[in-house]
Amino acid sequence: MKRVLYKDNVFLSEDKILFFYEVLYLLEKNEIEVYDEKNNKLDINYFLKDEKIKLYYDIYKYFREKGYYLGTGLKFGGIFRIYENIKEHSKWVAIPININEKIDVYDFLAKNRVAHSTRKRILYCVKDNNNYRFLEIRWKKL
Repeated sequence: MKRVLYKDNVFLSEDKILFFYEVLYLLEKNEIEVYDEKNNKLDINYFLKDEKIKLYYDIYKYFREKGYYLGTGLKFGGIFRIYENIKEHSKWVAIPININEKIDVYDFLAKNRVAHSTRKRILYCVKDNNNYRFLEIRWKKL
């Protein structure tokens, strides 16, 4: 089984930084083992105590299990890039939020502008208990 080091909030394997949410996914599937600097074995619950990480992971897992490919979306104004086909450009920039979370209008506009300029759509992934709702934002030329 592959061994991964968790150090300074980053997952490392053979001196390479691994995608945080993919590591959590593989950890939950028992495909890897994660250890801290003191050689303590960490399980997925260690990471899911943080509510934001849990929200993001739940959305990551939702799409991953539906056959989508995900990458980081930070430079596009979101949390994830979502690909329908890994050989094509990503279609969406995903922003996971809880049902009661407020969205700042200026932040909303800024994220949409970046997504539009990179030919992506914003996908708000709204979690309501264990249900998900998706709001896709597109620019419309009038």
